[in-house]
Amino acid sequence: MALQAALLILAGALLAGCANSQPLSSGFVAPAQAAEPERDPSKKTMASKVLSAIALERVTGRKPDPARLNELN
Repeated sequence: MALQAALLILAGALLAGCANSQPLSSGFVAPAQAAEPERDPSKKTMASKVLSAIALERVTGRKPDPARLNELN
């Protein structure tokens, strides 16, 4: 019983020590970063417009106007 408690405390201490360390890398390649193009945050994407139309339809029960999806913001 004392051996199990000692192993549990040791395992906890080892895991707590590794929790704040940086991930290991091979040194050959830098971590990949997704390149996201800069866009105007005030403009809505088509997906955003479609999701808004679906939400409006569910809340109000009215069908969305397809012409409004093609409008530029």
